[in-house]
Amino acid sequence: MTEFRDCLLDTGLIHLPVQGERFSWHNCSEGDRSLWKRLDRLLVNDAWLSQWPNSHYHCLNARTSDHSPLVIRGDTATHTVSMFRFDNYLTMSSDFTPSVQNIWRHRIEGTAMYAVTRKLRALKPVFRSLRRKKGDLSLNVKLAAEFLGKVQQLLEGDRHNAFLIRLEKCCKLVFFRATKLEQNMLQQRAKIQWLKGGDQCSRIFFRKVAMRRAAKRVPDNE
Repeated sequence: MTEFRDCLLDTGLIHLPVQGERFSWHNCSEGDRSLWKRLDRLLVNDAWLSQWPNSHYHCLNARTSDHSPLVIRGDTATHTVSMFRFDNYLTMSSDFTPSVQNIWRHRIEGTAMYAVTRKLRALKPVFRSLRRKKGDLSLNVKLAAEFLGKVQQLLEGDRHNAFLIRLEKCCKLVFFRATKLEQNMLQQRAKIQWLKGGDQCSRIFFRKVAMRRAAKRVPDNE
């Protein structure tokens, strides 16, 4: 079981929550020899939970088999309306304030709440564009660290090279900025103070949150 749990952690898989009957196998014996087990489970990854956050499964009647078929339910409709998303790290971009001001200065006829809603909707593509410009924040940190490491290796072989010294300073600055953006993003998404203690927000945390939300959800027909 330890090796199996380690495998799940390495592959990023978790158990999909079950609703109703939990046992999926019966040895078809009677009396004291009767044995029920939960041998069959469904494993999903982060991409699945992001696409179908309310999904779960049920164990059907076994009929002629000793194993019960499993059926996935929930999230039958495709979600088309996207929530308004704002990443704090976008405020660190020099384009942020001018972009928001450009949208917010427009005059919209209607109630104040209607005007705010329309302006927020207009900001969605603006924020998407800013995110694309920043790219993958975690990948940026990785690339900056690798480049800084290579420059420092070259500097070890030529410690008085003025060009390499200046290049190292530039690489350190790029790495510092990339790390700051990534930590800002992680701190906002995790909503806890792990970074103050030096801990990094892990994918395990986000999987556990998604799993707990799915497990707490009770289908409408139950």
